[in-house]
Amino acid sequence: MRPELNSKAYGGINLFTSLIWLVSSVFIIHDFEEIIVIERWLQKNEKELLTKIPKTFHSYFQKIFPKHTAGFALAVLVEYIVILLFTIIAIFVKQNYWSVIGILSIVTLLFLHCFTHISQSIILKRYTPGVFTAIVLLIPFSLYFYYVDLTHQMINWRMIWISLPIGVVIFVLFNQLGFFLGKKLEK
Repeated sequence: MRPELNSKAYGGINLFTSLIWLVSSVFIIHDFEEIIVIERWLQKNEKELLTKIPKTFHSYFQKIFPKHTAGFALAVLVEYIVILLFTIIAIFVKQNYWSVIGILSIVTLLFLHCFTHISQSIILKRYTPGVFTAIVLLIPFSLYFYYVDLTHQMINWRMIWISLPIGVVIFVLFNQLGFFLGKKLEK
C-alpha cells in the first residue's frame, strides 16, 4: 500500500502530509506545558508523589528523572529531535510503508501517553504537568489522525498494531536517553 492521498481531492493540499507535519507541532506544544511547570510542580508535590509510586521506582526517580527546567527541557529536546526525524522521513521518503509506520508509532505513543497523564492526575487528585494539553490537544489530534488516515486508507489497523511495539521501543530508548542527558546537565 502506498499511503498517499489524491491531492486534487483536497484542493491541492495533501492532508496526509499536513497531518504528519502536525505530529511534531502537537508534541512540542504538549511538552511546553510540561517544561514550563515541571520544576515548580515537583518542588510542591515530590514528597506526595513518592508516597504514591511504588518504592521500587523511588531510586529510579531520584537518579534519572531531571527535576529542573533546563534538564527536563534537554530531555524533551532529545525526544523532539527523534520525532522531527521521523516526521521528515515520513514526508520526504515518499511516504512508504515503513516511514508511515515510523510516524504512526509516534502518534500511537503520544495517544497512549495521554492516559498516563490522566492516570497521574486521578491518582494524585490534582493537576499534573501535561494533563491539560493531553486532554485538549493530543487525544483529539490523535483520534483525528487515525480517523482521517483510516478513512482515506493511508493506514490500516494492522499498521496501528505494528506501530505499538515500535513506539514503545522508541519511547524507552530516547526518553531514557533524554532523561539521562537532562540529569547530567543538572550536575
